[in-house]
Amino acid sequence: MRHESKAWYGVRTFHRWVGWEDSPYEERVVLFRARSLDEAVELAEREAAAYAAGSGFELLDLVQAYRITDDADEEVGAGTEVFSLLHAADLPEDGFLERYAPEQESAEGPTE
Repeated sequence: MRHESKAWYGVRTFHRWVGWEDSPYEERVVLFRARSLDEAVELAEREAAAYAAGSGFELLDLVQAYRITDDADEEVGAGTEVFSLLHAADLPEDGFLERYAPEQESAEGPTE
């Protein structure tokens, strides 16, 4: 029986914090080891559902996965890119940042 190796994946899920003032949205990127992209998504969906249920959040219907490593033995640590998303947008720099990275407050306070 051939043993398939597992690669690292960063999987992005989205939640709505219902019950909080303004019901903010949360984007999470969580790491998983999986044999395939499909398996990583399945693992992430289960983890995200448990996270939402345990916190009283709403889980939104969007999952995005990114394969981090090709080698199952490759280390993941400080400085490892865990998620990347390209945007094809015909916008000037300021317009792009306003649309995709608006200044906001984090759970830890205002971002600088």
